[in-house]
Amino acid sequence: MRPGGKREISISFKPEEAKVIISTAVFTFTEGDKTCTKVLKMSGIGKYPYVNLSDDKLNFESLTVGKSLSKTVELRNHSQVTACFTIEKINDDGKDVSFKLSKESGTIVPGSSTNITVTYEPSLVGSFSNTQYSIKILGGNDLKLSCSGQALGSDVCLSSKSIHFGEVQLQNTTNRLLNIINESD
Repeated sequence: MRPGGKREISISFKPEEAKVIISTAVFTFTEGDKTCTKVLKMSGIGKYPYVNLSDDKLNFESLTVGKSLSKTVELRNHSQVTACFTIEKINDDGKDVSFKLSKESGTIVPGSSTNITVTYEPSLVGSFSNTQYSIKILGGNDLKLSCSGQALGSDVCLSSKSIHFGEVQLQNTTNRLLNIINESD
């Protein structure tokens, strides 16, 4: 380095976990036979994200097969650092696909939130669906979301269990009224 000159050195801090990190850098300068040492102390605090969920259980109750219902949960980042999240099903055997999420990963800036829409669309009459999701926050806390719902078929009934035509002469027609009633939504 020339006399009176300066050299910029960039030092980065990227914490992998939430803790205080103290480090020392030793710079050694030589000029001919002379050696000079300078010590630089560095410290930083690795902050972790803290995220919570507006509701950890969504009950869609009863819904007719072929219909769908959506509910929204809010992921809130209360920390001073950006929170990166991923969502995955717990013990997914791939058989029950009644629940769908609007997003399965993302980032939430400090002091902000993001909405996740959960849609329930049952496909098998009489089935009860209960799906659990694990929401993992990189470097932070983990959350669980439980979704449940009951699949209903169409609720159809007849106005009568039997029809009696009585005595009808040959070649004549007699009519009786039967009502089919759909009591489902």
